[in-house]
Amino acid sequence: MFAQILLDEVHGEDRLWTYGVPPELQEKIQEGVRVWVPFGFRKKRTEAFVIELKDECDVPHEKLKWVEKIADKFVALKPEALAVAPMIADRFKLRLIDVIRLFVPATVRGRKRERKIANKELRSLDIAKKEIILSKEQQSAVDEICSGVALAPVFVLHGVTGSGKTEVYMNVIERVLAAGKSAIMLVPEIGLTPQMMGNFKARFGDCVAMIHSGLTPAEKYDEWVSLHRGEKRIVIGARSAVFAPVENVGVIIIDEEHDTSYFSESNPRFSTHEVARIRAQFNNCPVVLGSATPSLETMYTCRGDLWSPAGETGRPQVAPTQILRLSSRVNNLQMPTISIVDMVAEIRGGHGGIISRDLLAALRESIEAGKQALVFLNRRGFSSYVGCLECGWVGKCDNCDVSLVWHAVDAQLKCHYCSARYSRATKCKECSSTLLRYGQVGTQKLVEELQKMMPNVPIFRLDTDVATRRGDIVDTLQEFANTPGAILVGTQMIAKGHDFPEVAVVGIVDADNALHFSDYRAAERTFALITQVAGRAGRATRGGDMGLDGQVTGRVYLQTYKPKNYVYNLVAKYDFETFLKKEMNLRQVTAFPPFTTIVRVLVTGTDEIAVRKFMQPLMKDLRTREKDMVYLGAMKAPLGRVQNKFRYQILMRFKKESERELVDWVHDVVKKHPVATGAGAAPLHVFLEINPQNLS
Repeated sequence: MFAQILLDEVHGEDRLWTYGVPPELQEKIQEGVRVWVPFGFRKKRTEAFVIELKDECDVPHEKLKWVEKIADKFVALKPEALAVAPMIADRFKLRLIDVIRLFVPATVRGRKRERKIANKELRSLDIAKKEIILSKEQQSAVDEICSGVALAPVFVLHGVTGSGKTEVYMNVIERVLAAGKSAIMLVPEIGLTPQMMGNFKARFGDCVAMIHSGLTPAEKYDEWVSLHRGEKRIVIGARSAVFAPVENVGVIIIDEEHDTSYFSESNPRFSTHEVARIRAQFNNCPVVLGSATPSLETMYTCRGDLWSPAGETGRPQVAPTQILRLSSRVNNLQMPTISIVDMVAEIRGGHGGIISRDLLAALRESIEAGKQALVFLNRRGFSSYVGCLECGWVGKCDNCDVSLVWHAVDAQLKCHYCSARYSRATKCKECSSTLLRYGQVGTQKLVEELQKMMPNVPIFRLDTDVATRRGDIVDTLQEFANTPGAILVGTQMIAKGHDFPEVAVVGIVDADNALHFSDYRAAERTFALITQVAGRAGRATRGGDMGLDGQVTGRVYLQTYKPKNYVYNLVAKYDFETFLKKEMNLRQVTAFPPFTTIVRVLVTGTDEIAVRKFMQPLMKDLRTREKDMVYLGAMKAPLGRVQNKFRYQILMRFKKESERELVDWVHDVVKKHPVATGAGAAPLHVFLEINPQNLS
């Protein structure tokens, strides 16, 4: 017997090697197990995966090496992982071993002995079990999804905030479990996991596992093994949970599907949506994409007939996508009113503070009524930069081309890209002036200002600066939920998914922050973010502001210096359809996704000259097919240096009908230009990205 094995090496060749299987291992070895093998001239003992077993091989017996030992007492790669890993590797032009490592994470591969399952209680919010009767729309959505299982179509659950999408998910999963199958439930932020976990544990008990980056290595191992053994059949987690080792998957749900965190921007780079589709095809099960503001790419697969020119043949060849709508909130609660606050008018009226007069009055009124409030600012720290008023100097990180952020509590300047820390600047490094200015405010400064205005009000803050220890997110959310008359200040961690019934007022301090990004998705992301933040308000049915029918009406105050911007005016009306058509038309005219595919070749290295030299012949070869592209260009990346590595990029745009063929061709061209290695060679890294979410 012979084994085709793949070495578990970071820099090894992505190829299969043939090894002999000694007689004493032949009854134990299986495809998918991890093994120890000798490799190289020194016969270094190396871990590897058995990809295929054969009865014959072409390697001469005298040159054959032998499998030494089976590494685990279980088969690490199940049949599904063995089948779909090559498909994922081909789609995203990744090494096969990098994809396999996503299915078998480091906490599993790194253990030299099997760990006894500790059965620890993972942290989740305390949520009481409650009986809920589905609305007609919810019941219809559940029935459609479950009836479509045999067809494996993708479903888009387009529901307004507070419409009960989670209840639809749980009812679908209930049916899936009853059919003897498993379920994968994905959320975009680690901050959403405790609340989602609490809901699911209250409903399904101990068959729920949680996978995300906030767990300890031991917890990650325990959760992975419990899923691998079939002891738990529901997995909840962030992006990496799409690779969970569950078998016989009955549904894959991606909540807040528009969120950019579902796209991996570090190696290995992949789209969670496409991995979910590949797994769903293998399991013959549906994918459910839920959102109040589905992405344009997702809506393109659903509604292409509305904006595609007659006779267009470039439609993506994917499973049919069906839209299911939840058009109203649970119990017919009103959507919160969104007021656009003109901050220019505030300044002209003699009020130049961080918080507008309207928002401040609403916060005080809400607190006096015993209700709660959220104040959103998508910028952590005290201020976003420190600069000189004399010469214009701005404090920057020594390792990255970004400005430093002042954190008053730590009395330090921090880089949010490499985590470098610097002491407070007392004078300008260029002209030695002591006239320094602190720039735009962050959450830390915002809390300080709110506390001055309302000294007796409990104010909580939630961002990645304060949520540093295990359990910080759960503790903060739980304490806020249990504190009447409190305010929660935070970044995107508080913007989506959370259900706080007592929140009556939401303030968006700087709505323009997301709109001003140099990104073709800026308008879409701003519309989605504001919709999500606004959706935290007005979810209760008692006290507070009363509507005409006796229901609570939440209030949202959107502070902006661009009050006439079409994005704000459409989001204030919750007019997603008009926004969708307008943005689709703009993307079509300008030839941006979803009507084209963007491919980026990113080259990084510590030697800028070496990076540029590598780019030149590569760009020359790519130009041979420039006529087949909508756009081709080479440039320094907007974020030109991170962690002391220079970053250059080649950007291409292809028409949809040419996508697969041209992506394959670009990949072959890049492989023709191997990175130089060995003594004296400058270390370079080359990455191929398909439709990257961040072009900086």
